[in-house]
Amino acid sequence: MTDVFFFKEIKPSKMKDDAFRLEFLTMVHEMERAIKKDYQETVKTWEHKVVFTSIISLKGGPSVLVGTDDEIYGMVNNGTKPHDIAPKNPKGKLVYQVTYVAKTQPGVIGSGPGGKSGKYTMRGRVHHPGFKARKFDDAINKKWKDQYKRRAEEAMRIAVQKSGYGVK
Repeated sequence: MTDVFFFKEIKPSKMKDDAFRLEFLTMVHEMERAIKKDYQETVKTWEHKVVFTSIISLKGGPSVLVGTDDEIYGMVNNGTKPHDIAPKNPKGKLVYQVTYVAKTQPGVIGSGPGGKSGKYTMRGRVHHPGFKARKFDDAINKKWKDQYKRRAEEAMRIAVQKSGYGVK
């Protein structure tokens, strides 16, 4: 006796592109808000106001870009080398307080108390010793890199379920 087997082709339904797009957009917007908040924490106690902008995209995979073109923020983030500072008016003097406590620290996402204090002094020119880069961007990237990956995987699972597949 010969056994005959009949195979029925099982075709899964097409994935729902809208479900994927919605989940990834939601994920990217959540991450953008959280990352931007961390950048804002780095300048929270500054007198100088810094504006951060963000760009989100799904093209080529979900991505978030947060940044600023603020020159002072760039100097603090990247550090400075020793340099001379002269008054804008060649006949003028620089007037400044001699004591300064930094409000930020390298690798720390945040900004605390600090600033200038003490007696005022006047000089025609000063040599600034420079300062160490805070590298806020590196610290924020390190904090969010793994969380971003986990959240993207979660968005994919949710989109697959919304497409009708019982993946858990």
